This record gives sequence, structure tokens and C-alpha cells, in this order.
Amino acid sequence: MKTCVLSIIAAVLVGCAEGDIAKKESEWVTRDKRWPPRGSWNWSVQNEIPDLWVEFNGIDFGHAHLAETLLSTQDPEAVERARLEVLVFIFSKAAVPPDEEQLAPTFVRMIWEAQKTFNWTHIFHRSLYDMFADDETIDKEAAYRELLQDYLEKPEAITSHSLDLHGKLWNFPESKAFRNTFPKFNSQIWAYHWLQAAAYDIQLMGPADRQRELFKPIIEHYHGYLHDPPLEWKMMPMMEEAAPNFSKRFAEAATIFNNLHMLHDNIDDVLRSPDLYPTLEAKRKAILRILAIYLHRNHAPRDFYEEYHAKLGEHGEMSGTRPPSAGDVHRGKYRKGKPEEPKKEEKHKHP
Repeated sequence: MKTCVLSIIAAVLVGCAEGDIAKKESEWVTRDKRWPPRGSWNWSVQNEIPDLWVEFNGIDFGHAHLAETLLSTQDPEAVERARLEVLVFIFSKAAVPPDEEQLAPTFVRMIWEAQKTFNWTHIFHRSLYDMFADDETIDKEAAYRELLQDYLEKPEAITSHSLDLHGKLWNFPESKAFRNTFPKFNSQIWAYHWLQAAAYDIQLMGPADRQRELFKPIIEHYHGYLHDPPLEWKMMPMMEEAAPNFSKRFAEAATIFNNLHMLHDNIDDVLRSPDLYPTLEAKRKAILRILAIYLHRNHAPRDFYEEYHAKLGEHGEMSGTRPPSAGDVHRGKYRKGKPEEPKKEEKHKHP
């Protein structure tokens, strides 16, 4: 009897302790950061292709500055000023990546879980760019598999399953709010994603010294988008469009990055919809609901969001007016973000 009573008391104490832990977890979020996996490729882009490195630093600034801006104002003039401030930063060619926690303190505190997912996936992005820029890494496929496995085993990783990006995941009540209200800023962000995608196909064309040369027209083309945002794009550029070769050879990473870019769009739409989500708490709940769909741990080994998968063999609807692939730009088929008109062949006149 005494043993039974002690067991009941112990069970109650454990239950109370677990309840306290659950309560604390609902109130406090563990803040941590992950460092890039070690390899001979670390910092290769910074050392071998510095022009690309500074562009990536500008992109990181752009996302953070936009999020913090939308949390403080919806005034069109203020948002446009923020867009221009991002351009100033990009063209300043910052040699050091910005601290996004300082740039967007309200956003980071509000939804650290999403920021951890962004941080970890951006590290995966940067690690792959470094690996492809590292001439010492001969077996790129093996290194890719190593980085992919390391990425997916972390709880904040985005799934490598193809999701229904332009169907169910772009048909929430707030979907398209940012694109429709601030099309210029939205197109500028999609231009960031175009460069991030196109970079991979360029890297597959040769060693680091060749990549340095090949990136010159690609970056010039990207700057054309920044000066004249591609308003004709109605959907985000897909990896399959801008980097078809990379997408075939490294399909899991391409899918992860498509999902990452759509998650950015989803969150921008939530931040743009104060009518639906008037408080920070309401915004947080909406973003957590969406974030759960994207996390790899919620799709494997058990799939909690199978209904959000793209149909077999489909990657979602493409972006309307097709963005050029990296190969198109490399071959000179596109200029300043728009396709060149095909030249008409002159007919020979017979005397």
C-alpha cells in the first residue's frame, strides 16, 4: 500500500513537472545559432568570387529590413523608402554579412522559430555555393550528400519534398497581399531569388577562376532587375527555371530552396495583413501555423502535411512570364532582364 501511494505521488509530481516545462516552453523560446559544417570549402565564395559574396550579403539585408519595416508601417512611401535603402546597401558592396537580429529585432523576437529556419537554410545555401567554388573538392556529389544529410537532420530544416507552392500554399486568406500591394518591392525580392538560383548553374560550368568570369554578366543582369524590377513576373522564379541543370542533378536542394523562397513570400503576406493579424501574437500564430507545413521533421518519417504535397511529377505552376535561366543570360539571349527580340533573317534580293 505504501509503495502504491508513493508511486501515485511520484506520478503526480512528474505530471506537474512536465506541465511546468510545457508552460515554460510556451513562454520561452530557446535562442541558438548553428555554424556551417566544416569542410575545405568554407569561405570559398568570399575568397574566390568576392563579387558574388557581396551580393549575397545585400540579399540578407534586404529580407531582414523588409520584415522589420512591415511590422512598423504599411505606409506606401515608407515601404518604398525601405526598398531604396536596401538598394543603397546592396550597391555599397558590404564585405561582411549583416546581423539580421540587429536589423530586425522585433521580427526576430516575435518569431525566432522562423528565423532559426531561415538561418539554417541560408547556411545550407552558402555551404553549397562554397563547395562548388572550392577546386579542392573533387567529388562534388559526395560533398553535396554530406551537406544535405547534415542539413536535414536538424529540427529547423525545410523539407525536401515538393510542396504545392502555387496552389494550397499560396491560397491562404492573406496570400498575394504583399505582391499586390507592393509589387515593386516584391519583384525586387524575387530578383534576389533569381540570382540565388542562377548562381548554381553558373558554378556547374567550371572551376573557380572560370566562375569569376562567368558571373560578371550574371551579376550585371541581376543589377538590371534591381534598377528595373521584373513586374511582369506574377509568381516567384522557380529553381527549375533559373537553374535547370542544378535542379536535375541536385533535386533535393532545389526543392528545399523553392520551399524556402515560398516561405519568405508566405511570411511577407502575413506581415502585410494587419487587418487579419492585428497584433504580434496573431502574426506569430499565423507564421507558426505556416512554418509547420514546411519543416522536414513534419514530413519524415511520418508525414503530417501530405495534403500540401505537389502532385507527382509536378513542381507547381511556373512564374508566368518566364525568367531567364543562367544559361540564357550566359549565352547573351537576354539583356536587362527582358528577352531580346529575335532577329529577322533578311531575304536575298535577286537582280
